Amino acid sequence: FRLGSLKLQEVPSPAEVVKELIDYCLDNLGKLQAKTEHLQRENERLFSNWSDVEKRLEKCVEAKEELEADLYSRFVLVLNEKKAKIRNLQKLLSEAKESAVDAKCARDSIATTEMAIKRENDYDASTDEESENPARASLPSALERRDSSLLGSPDIVDPAPRRKRRQRTTKPAGTEAKVAAYEAEQPAQEK
Repeated sequence: FRLGSLKLQEVPSPAEVVKELIDYCLDNLGKLQAKTEHLQRENERLFSNWSDVEKRLEKCVEAKEELEADLYSRFVLVLNEKKAKIRNLQKLLSEAKESAVDAKCARDSIATTEMAIKRENDYDASTDEESENPARASLPSALERRDSSLLGSPDIVDPAPRRKRRQRTTKPAGTEAKVAAYEAEQPAQEK
């Protein structure tokens, strides 16, 4: 196994060649030592800068964590205040809705009562039969009012009008003539 071959020539003064080789090696050694020292100083400077930056970074991280904790505690306080305010406003809103519903129901029940009284008053106009039996005619309406106030709910309005039923009694003596006269007028009007 052969790496290579080289032909050497004999030198007249080998001491001088050895001296040149040693000088060359010493020069290179000096250059390399200077370069090594320069690189070591640069390395020390960079290491010092790195440690300064690391200390600054640690301080920044601590300051950031403190700031986050402070902001979080303030945020929690503000958030809790806002939640309490929202709950309070929701409570006020529900109370306002309830009072509005109660007021509407009260207005509706008052209007319904007034309409019922007006209808009753209009319907209570005297007729021949009712004028003879006022006690009987007023008795069912009083019962109806009592039943409607007991059974009727204040928030349910009954839109259907109620009519009183006439009490059928024996016809008084003067009504037959009025009925006959009325029936005689009806065919005359139809013609």
